[in-house]
Amino acid sequence: MKPTWSIRRRILAWLFLAMTMVFSANLLSSYYTNSAAANRAYDRLLLASATAIAERTAIKKGLLHVDIPYAALDMLASTAQDRVFYAVSGPNGEMITGYEGIPEPTGHPQRTQDQKPQLQSFYNATYKNVPVRVVVLRSFISSQHLSGYATVTVAQTRGDRDGLTFSLLRDSAVWMLIIAIVGAIAAWIGVSFGLRPLGRLREALGRRSPDDVRPVLHNVPSEFQPLVSAINSMLHRLDGGLLSMRNFISDASHQLKTPLASLQVQGEMALRETDPQAVRAALTKVNISVQRTSRLAQQLLSHARATDDRAAFAVFDFANVARETIEIALPQAIQKSIDLGYEGPEHVKINGDRALLGELVLNLTDNALKYAPSQSIVTIALEDRGKQVRLVVEDNGPGIPAAEYDHVFERFVRLDKASAEGCGLGLAIVREVANHHDATVVMKDGAHGGLRVEVDFPEQKKGEG
Repeated sequence: MKPTWSIRRRILAWLFLAMTMVFSANLLSSYYTNSAAANRAYDRLLLASATAIAERTAIKKGLLHVDIPYAALDMLASTAQDRVFYAVSGPNGEMITGYEGIPEPTGHPQRTQDQKPQLQSFYNATYKNVPVRVVVLRSFISSQHLSGYATVTVAQTRGDRDGLTFSLLRDSAVWMLIIAIVGAIAAWIGVSFGLRPLGRLREALGRRSPDDVRPVLHNVPSEFQPLVSAINSMLHRLDGGLLSMRNFISDASHQLKTPLASLQVQGEMALRETDPQAVRAALTKVNISVQRTSRLAQQLLSHARATDDRAAFAVFDFANVARETIEIALPQAIQKSIDLGYEGPEHVKINGDRALLGELVLNLTDNALKYAPSQSIVTIALEDRGKQVRLVVEDNGPGIPAAEYDHVFERFVRLDKASAEGCGLGLAIVREVANHHDATVVMKDGAHGGLRVEVDFPEQKKGEG
C-alpha cells in the first residue's frame, strides 16, 4: 500500500495552514492599525509645529512677517534620522520663507477666489527623494493693507513614525508567534488524547487470537463509529465463513470416517482371498463403496459451496441444465427400470449460478430415483411463467409424511425407511442453493402418489438472454 499521512499529521497540517492564514491576516491588520496609531501620534506633533509657526505669523508695516519658533521644529527632529522642512506663503501664494518645492497633495483641485480654503490637511509625499508626511495649515490674517489666508506647510521625514509602526508590529508578531506555538502544542496534545481510543482499539484487536471474531464493543468517538460498525460487519461475515469451514471439516471427518474404514476392511479382505471369483466379488464391493464415498465427498463439497456467499450469477438456459441432469441420472434410472423424463419449454432463461442450480436439480432427481420403486415414473418439469420460473421434480414413490417436510432439509437427516445409501445432504444442499437464489422450496403430495417438490424462483432473479 502507498504510505499516507497519519490522522495526527493531517489534522496538524490543516491547523498549521489555518493558523498561518490567521497569522498573516492578523499581521496585515496590525500593520495598518499600528501605522494609523503612529500617524495619529506624530500628526499631532506636526500640527502643533504648524500651529506654532502660524501663531508667529503677522503683518508688520503692510508686509507679512514670520518669526519661526525653532524649538517647535526641533521637537519634530528629535532623532538623528528625521528631518523637518517648512514653508510659509502669503494670501497671494507668494512664498515668504522656508523650503521651496514642498509638493502639494496629488489630485488637489484648484481653489476659486470665493471658495473657502480647507484650514488643515495631512498627506504623504516625496520630497528630496525621501518619503515625508506633510501638514498644511491655513491661518487668516488681516490688516488695513492686507488680508487673507497665510499658508503654513510643515513636512517631516517618516523615520520615527515608520520605526514606531514596525516596532509595534514586531511586538504583535512576537506575541502572535508565542500564541501560535502554544496553540500548536495544545493541538498536538489534544489530537493525541483524541486518538487514544483508536490506539486502544488497535491494541485490543492486536491481542485477539485468529479465531476470536466477537464484535468490537469498545467505546470510541462518534467519528469512528462507522469504522467500528464496518469492522463488526466484517467480523460477522468472517464468523459465518469460519463456521461454514468448521462445519465442513466436522461433517467431512464424521461422514468419511465410516466409508473409509469400510473400504480399508474390504480391501484387506480382498487381499486375503485366493479364489478369483471371491476376489472379484470383494473388489465389486470395494468399487460400490468407492462410488458411494465419491458421491459423499461430492455432496460435502457441494454443500460447502452452497453455503458460500460468492456465487457466480449469470443468465443461462435452465432447460439445458435439466436435460443434462437426465443424461447424468439415466443409467441409474435404467438400472431401476424407472421412466425418467423432462417436461417443459425447449428454452428457459434464468439468472443464477449454473453449477449450483445444476447440483440442486441433480440432488432432487437423485432423491427421487433413490427412493422410488421399480417401474415408477420420475419427471423433471420447468414452467416458464413469464417473469417467474418454477422447477418441479415429481415421482410416484413412497413419498414423505407431511410432518417431516421441514425436518428432511436438515443436514444428515434420513427417515427410517430411507435407503442406507443416502448420507442426508441432498435436500440440505437444495435448501442452501434455493436460499442463495431467493427461491422457495415447497413439498407436496404427488398427483399419483409419491412426492412433488416445487422450487419457485422470484421475478428479480430473471434475466434476459
